[in-house]
Amino acid sequence: MRQQDNMSKSFTTIGHPLYEFNEAVQRLREEHAMLEEGLSELCAAAKKIGGEEQVADWTGTLRELRAKAEAFQQELEAHSQWEEKKMFPMIAWYFGEELDQFPLMEQEHELAEQCIRAFFKAVDRVHHAVRRPEAQDIAAYLLQASSILKHHFRKEEEIIEALEDRSNRFGY
Repeated sequence: MRQQDNMSKSFTTIGHPLYEFNEAVQRLREEHAMLEEGLSELCAAAKKIGGEEQVADWTGTLRELRAKAEAFQQELEAHSQWEEKKMFPMIAWYFGEELDQFPLMEQEHELAEQCIRAFFKAVDRVHHAVRRPEAQDIAAYLLQASSILKHHFRKEEEIIEALEDRSNRFGY
């Protein structure tokens, strides 16, 4: 309850809660668009791994992909932290309730991050020439993370859209 009182003070002193909610929703959508773009690039690169049969060693390509995935993972983590510290508490305060979907959404983030970390570990363990089948197996971790995150972003957008509709319907 103390946290809710603190949230009340922080949101109402800056501006009207509806404006803050709308700004947060806009930020969420912008970050999702940016993350989805990065995810598409990672996914496209991961799908290319093993695509050329004449390549004898995919180690360099996997390491390049790892660097890109690490940059993406940092952006994803920053987004996740913002959601947990700002967006979800704002929604709970604004609507006066904790949504049941929040724990599930956090689990989905964690599952996707586990797939990304598994990719990092697999690339870091490579100390030999990586042939096509092994390279594809390693890249599959990123493809799995991509699938989870795309579904996650879509679900989150649906939940936020429903909350916006609810807010508009009741005029708050």
